[in-house]
Amino acid sequence: MNTLQYGRHRRGFSLIEVSVTSGLLVLLSMLIGNAWIGLGRPLLNTAHRCRVAEESTLALACLARDLGGCLPGDEGVVGAKSTYTLVGRTQPGGTELWLCFDGGNSPNGVADWVAPDVVISYSVVDHALVRSNQAAGTDFVVARNVDSLALADLGGEVEITLAFTYRGVSQTYTLVAKDP
Repeated sequence: MNTLQYGRHRRGFSLIEVSVTSGLLVLLSMLIGNAWIGLGRPLLNTAHRCRVAEESTLALACLARDLGGCLPGDEGVVGAKSTYTLVGRTQPGGTELWLCFDGGNSPNGVADWVAPDVVISYSVVDHALVRSNQAAGTDFVVARNVDSLALADLGGEVEITLAFTYRGVSQTYTLVAKDP
């Protein structure tokens, strides 16, 4: 009996065992990667849709507040029926919305478009909906990811169409507001 043949203990793995294990690990990693892609894409799509919905909610709420008829005064108090009421609307070029609020100590009920009236305008600048107070000289970004603002005069109403796009998700909203 040969002691070298039977007395040795095997150390390590054979090349075939290592190759089979490596192949199984590659297959397992491919399966996990595909499962992650299958779960991750719908999750990202949902997050992008939520972002568009959030931005559109901000834009529509701000427009609805201004088109509601009264502008807050200097003290932050909502205007009364006689001061800071919405008296006029125009849309130069169909891409900007201008709202005139009657101001001053003795409001005349007519859109003068100059002081003491307060003119608020909405426009899209660098994919953002910007609200400008021309009397105070302030600009405020209402919503981001805005592709376009389109306005159509319907006689006693205005149709406002806002288009939003964020990472491949696009949505268009239309708001119809009556004149004051």
